[in-house]
Formats: sequence, structure tokens, C-alpha cells
Amino acid sequence: MESGLKPVCDLGLLFLLLKLHPDRNVPSQREKKGFGILSCLLMAGLTWSSHASADDGAGSQSSVTHDAPRTTSWAASVRNALARRVADSGTRVQAGLASWYGGRFVHRRTSSGHSFSPVEMTAAHPSAPLGSKLLVHSEETGRSVVVTVNDRGPYKAGRIIDLSHAAASRLGMLNQGVAHVTVRTALPDEVLEVAQAPADSGK
Repeated sequence: MESGLKPVCDLGLLFLLLKLHPDRNVPSQREKKGFGILSCLLMAGLTWSSHASADDGAGSQSSVTHDAPRTTSWAASVRNALARRVADSGTRVQAGLASWYGGRFVHRRTSSGHSFSPVEMTAAHPSAPLGSKLLVHSEETGRSVVVTVNDRGPYKAGRIIDLSHAAASRLGMLNQGVAHVTVRTALPDEVLEVAQAPADSGK
């Protein structure tokens, strides 16, 4: 039983016992006055209890509304899903210096086990999986090339990729020796698109 109703019920029970007891004589004037006071208290208690119950219900409803979890919009859900997909695929963009190598490395064994060939579109990268395809974009010339990672390197500070002679020529960085580039995993359609693009005389 609610704590607010208990005093009211006690007063009502006392009122009924005094009024309905079979051994009682006609009540005196003082007793009538007492019954009147008890009646007032009983009505006041009932009114207070009803208000308290209503307030408790409103408070509970407000609490439930406040604590209800917030819904995420459809657009936000899509953005989060795409971000997770990119993160899970390992796609990330690196920015830094690219260099190229050839000459004395010709026919040397690479980390993949194959011999190095300066005419193939290959590259050395510190951590990309061997055999993976990377899209290298030159910030100086605006050209792009897709290379296959077959070796490890470069080992000089500040450089993020070492390109074969053919790849460096395609980017137009042979004369400079180094170029500012961005590197990321190549998508399947980019591999085909770049491979079919006409080769520029890169110097």
C-alpha cells in the first residue's frame, strides 16, 4: 500500500469503528465535532493522495521520456556505415615524397621473390601487402599511375614509396628524382582506367 494512503486509511477505519460500533449510545456534541474533524481529515487525505499519485505518474513518464535512447537519422547511419567500410577495407591515403630506382638494381631479387625489372610498373613500399595495387598521384604533374608492390623500401626518411623507372617516367618525375605524391589502395576500375591511359613521355 502506498505510504501516502496509509494515514488516510487509518483515519477512515477509526471513523467507521467509532460510528458503527453496536454498543455506542447517541454521540455527544463533542463526539459529533470530533467526527466532523475526522471527516475533514479523511477528505483532505484522499485529495492529497490523488494529487501525489498523479505527480508520481507524471514524474515517471518524464523520466522515461528523458532516459529514452536517441534515434540516429538514416543519413547519419549511412555515413557511419560507409566510414566503417572504408576503415575495414584498410583504405587510407598517404602523402609524402616518392623516389625511383633502377640501374644497379636490375635483375636483383625483390622481396616478392621475383627479379626487379625497371620496365614494369612496380614499386617498393614499407608495409603494403606484396602483390597489392597502389594508386600513386603526383601533386606536381597531376598524373597518376597504378603500381604493383613487389619490394620493401624506401629506407630514407621522409620517403613513402620507391617507384620503378617505368612508373616514375609515367608520373613525369625522372629528372627531379623525387616528387610529392599521395598513395592509396587502387580500386579495380582505377587499375583498368590507368592501365588504358596513353603513356606520357615522363621526364
